[in-house]
Amino acid sequence: MHVTAEPAGPVQRERTPRWYQRVRIGYNAACAFAGLTLCGPWAWVLASVRDEASLAGAWVMALIPLVVLGFLDNARRIEVQHADPELWGPKWRAVLARVLLWAAILAIFLTLLIAATVRLMTGVPAP
Repeated sequence: MHVTAEPAGPVQRERTPRWYQRVRIGYNAACAFAGLTLCGPWAWVLASVRDEASLAGAWVMALIPLVVLGFLDNARRIEVQHADPELWGPKWRAVLARVLLWAAILAIFLTLLIAATVRLMTGVPAP
């Protein structure tokens, strides 16, 4: 038995753009603006928990929905990638998930991150 093995050339992989090349700045800015208009009630809930219970409790209460919304946003983004380009339903669900994610992020930033920074720097709770 005689076997001839020829060396194969280098494996050519598909070049996908890096994550920072895929970020759509205008889309995210529009979603952040829409999320800013929606984050008020969630920020109010977080502020009341921060004032009545504790800052740590408010962080726990804020991070659980943030993780769920991040997972949902990722799932909706993947759904749009694999859906027919003419379908509007997956696109609108992806936009809604991104807006809610931005609303949660902005509520955390406006309510908890600033208060935690003030508390760490001064030792005095923020009003």
